[in-house]
Amino acid sequence: MNTNTEINILVADDDAATRRMISQYLKKKGHTVFEAEDGFKAFTTILHQTINIAVIDWMMPGMSGIELCRKIRDNQKGPYIFIIMLTAKSEKDELIEGFTAGVDEYLQKPVNLQEMMARINVGTRIVGLERKLLEKQRELSENNQLKNKFIGIVAHDLRNPLISIRGFSELLLKDAKTFNEEQNEFLGIIHATSKNMLAMINGLLDISQIESGNMRLDLKPGSLKMLILERLQIISLQAAKKHITIHKDISTIPEIIFDQQRMSQAVDNLITNAIKFSPSGSNMYLKLSQIKEWVAFEVTDEGPGIPQEEQHLLFSEFHRLSVRPTGGETSTGLGLAIAKKIIEAHGGRIEFESREGRGSTFRLVLPLVADDKLPQKSGSNF
Repeated sequence: MNTNTEINILVADDDAATRRMISQYLKKKGHTVFEAEDGFKAFTTILHQTINIAVIDWMMPGMSGIELCRKIRDNQKGPYIFIIMLTAKSEKDELIEGFTAGVDEYLQKPVNLQEMMARINVGTRIVGLERKLLEKQRELSENNQLKNKFIGIVAHDLRNPLISIRGFSELLLKDAKTFNEEQNEFLGIIHATSKNMLAMINGLLDISQIESGNMRLDLKPGSLKMLILERLQIISLQAAKKHITIHKDISTIPEIIFDQQRMSQAVDNLITNAIKFSPSGSNMYLKLSQIKEWVAFEVTDEGPGIPQEEQHLLFSEFHRLSVRPTGGETSTGLGLAIAKKIIEAHGGRIEFESREGRGSTFRLVLPLVADDKLPQKSGSNF
């Protein structure tokens, strides 16, 4: 985007002569200028007009320049407004107060128009850089939408044949006597590979749906305790195969609002990840507790832990860390990214603590009372 795009400037000063002088000078320079004689009218102008640069007098009736500056920063939702404060003040503490309130530049009174124009030019450059950044963000957003659409189409088209391959190979494996040992081995490889590929395809579909805003949450009151115990009953066989002992400290907590299917997916991810990366014969600890207005479910393992330099990649898509499953299990590299997005969609967060060689703890933290911003109706989009 061209940084020379027209700049809208607000001049707020209760002194009509100063206001008129500055406005006329800026109009001659080709800028669109709005005027206000007090802080209230200035703020009203900002609410109804796109203002790029605001030249504000410190001392104004009703609402001072500092109060106006704070109000602008507290309520600003659109493009950044570059604020130049007109003042006769020169004390360091007073200037610091202005910078703290959100002032970008100061201009001493009486106003030197050339000096003011130099500061306007600084603001213009910043506005131009922001416009370029917003344009790049729009381009990236459009590219990301195209990527999600492409992933969704490809994953959907691959899913059905993979389901068929997995299903038919499973049927053939049940009739093992029909084939010799080598053929059964090949069938086992086909079945295991198709199962792993299907898990990755499902992960890709989830990522595509979440990022494109097409995933739907069916939010209802429910017992997180019951959900965890049900999922554990299903998953515990995996732990038993590795002789992992699971210790449970599952407290009874009030019902919360969540999507049963998606929350199961997030809980499964934490538990199965801990099993995958735990050595045979080790311990796992599950805990559900209430912390004031939040509930927390945490899973602690005695695995190898996550290297400090790799921890920032934990919730990234398609990143695999140097730590490998201890029993030859496979990993798509999408599970934690999906779980994080699911929990955040519920108004919660995922926390973790990990030290290399000392295991890891992952914690789902959810609001006890549904946040007002969460969709409340069944089938709401997020």
